[in-house]
Amino acid sequence: MSKITRNFDTEEFSSDELNGYQLSLLQILAENLQIVRDKLQDYKKYPKKEVTISITSGVRSTSDYDRLKKAGYHPSKTSDHYFGLQLSSKPTLGAADTVYNNCTLRHEEIARKIIEWEKLGEVHFGQIIYERNPISGAEWIHLGNDPYLIFRPEIKITRVKYLKSIDGGKNYIPF
Repeated sequence: MSKITRNFDTEEFSSDELNGYQLSLLQILAENLQIVRDKLQDYKKYPKKEVTISITSGVRSTSDYDRLKKAGYHPSKTSDHYFGLQLSSKPTLGAADTVYNNCTLRHEEIARKIIEWEKLGEVHFGQIIYERNPISGAEWIHLGNDPYLIFRPEIKITRVKYLKSIDGGKNYIPF
């Protein structure tokens, strides 16, 4: 087990061996996730337990893409989940789908808080997407690395920064 931050290790994001570039992208993401986790302690449901963040989808491979498609999900070939292992020609920056436990806030409210903290410069994400599967009722928040923490400002990487999908990733609307 390789610790990245106080509460996150590499195995939470991937069971595969990661290259140096992927590890550096993962470090940036985990540091920002740690800040989110620390800030959410103000919203504990049960005071004696901490708010935790579970990574439900971290570093993806081509086989993960195929598996998700077969399971009825709608993964993107340009998803930042690929951590630099591109399935298309667009750069991928690193992302994780996250679920929150022991928090008094609902996932959509947590996404709003993360957006607020991002706008204040307290965390740095390139994308924040609240997602919900209408069939299962599952909710999660996709958090992607900020391209300006990785590339020079002259390199333009455009992402719609704040999104919401309530149909399992088929359609996205601005948050």
